[in-house]
Amino acid sequence: MQSAQVNPSAIPPYHFVLLAVTLLAVGMGVFIVYQAYQGYRRSNRRQMLFLAAGLALITVVSPIASLILSIVGLQFSLDLIVYTFYSPFVSNSIKIIGIGCIIYSLSLRSHS
Repeated sequence: MQSAQVNPSAIPPYHFVLLAVTLLAVGMGVFIVYQAYQGYRRSNRRQMLFLAAGLALITVVSPIASLILSIVGLQFSLDLIVYTFYSPFVSNSIKIIGIGCIIYSLSLRSHS
């Protein structure tokens, strides 16, 4: 079985711009998540842990999942439904879980 090869010169330049912007957003998300996690380590409050987890899901995991699905779809020439349904479905499901973590973190009572 021969794997599908993608010719980089066949990829439109605006896709590389999109990749760069996505990676920049993920990098900024990692920084925010790191700061929230450091807040959890300093205060040892569960609220900060759930806030960090929710932010991680929204700002890091969701875009990376979309990027991976796009790369896999391109590599294996998958159907259009991967891009129009599965990728947004997975990404939005991850975001919903992340928002749920943030809402939960805001609803926890502090014991300090």
